[in-house]
Amino acid sequence: MQKKRFLIVLIIGICLCQGLFGQSGMGLSLGFQYGTAQIIENKNTLREITEPGLLINFRMTPGPIGFFGRFGMLFPSQVTEGKLTLSYDQYDYILFFNAGGGVTAGTRLNNMFSLVFDIGLSINNLLYGGYYTENIDTRWEIKLENIGKTYTGGYAFKDVKMSESYNDVGIGLLGNAALRFNFTSNVFLELGIAASFDFMRFKSFEFSAQFKETEWGMAKENFPDAKVDEKNRKVIFEENSKFSIFKQFTFIPSLSIGFSL
Repeated sequence: MQKKRFLIVLIIGICLCQGLFGQSGMGLSLGFQYGTAQIIENKNTLREITEPGLLINFRMTPGPIGFFGRFGMLFPSQVTEGKLTLSYDQYDYILFFNAGGGVTAGTRLNNMFSLVFDIGLSINNLLYGGYYTENIDTRWEIKLENIGKTYTGGYAFKDVKMSESYNDVGIGLLGNAALRFNFTSNVFLELGIAASFDFMRFKSFEFSAQFKETEWGMAKENFPDAKVDEKNRKVIFEENSKFSIFKQFTFIPSLSIGFSL
C-alpha cells in the first residue's frame, strides 16, 4: 500500500513539474562579455575598467512578462584609479563582478529572430587585495631596577599570513537589450548590450593577520579583544567602511549561447 501511494505521488509530481517547466519559458545561457565601467565626478573619470569576462543569464517567462537574473565577472589585468594604476604587480587578485535582476519581456520577430528586453537593479563589485607573510613580535620586557626584578611576556609569531582586502560596491539600475537567433526551438545565440547606472556606493577596507591554528590561543592572549575575530581566527589591525553617493556607468556588450525549456 505504501509503495502504491509513493508511486502515485511520484507520478503526480512528475506531471506537475512537466506542466510547470513546459509553461515557464525558462532559459539559461552562458557567454562572453567585454565590459567598461567608469566612475565619473564633475565630468572627470575617477576610475575606469575595460576588460573581458564571462556572463550567465537566467530568465523565466511564464507569460509576456517574466523575471531575469544575470551574473558576470570581468578579469581586469589593471584598473585605472585617477593617477593610480592597480595591477597584479601590487595585488594577488583583482576582480569585477556585475550582477542584476528584475523583469524581462520579449517579442518574436520571425521563426529565427527574437528581441529580449531586461530592466531591473544592478550590483557592481570591484574586489582587490593581496597576501604575504610577516613575522610579528609581541614580546615585551619590564625592568624594575630598584628592586632588581624583570618581567617578560608576549610571543614571537613566525610567518603570519597578512591580508589586505578592498571591496567597492555600486548599486543602481540596469537595462539590457538583446537580439536572439534561434537555431532550434530550444537552442539560441544571443547578442546583448547591457548598461547600468549606479548611484549608491559602499567601500570597505580590511588589514588583518591570519594565525595558524596551533598559535591562535597565544594570539588571542597577546592582542586586544577589540582586534580579535574569533570566528575567522584572525586579528584585524585596521578596517573602515562608508556609504556615499556617486556616479558609475557600465557598458557591457555580450555574446552567449543558451538553452530554453
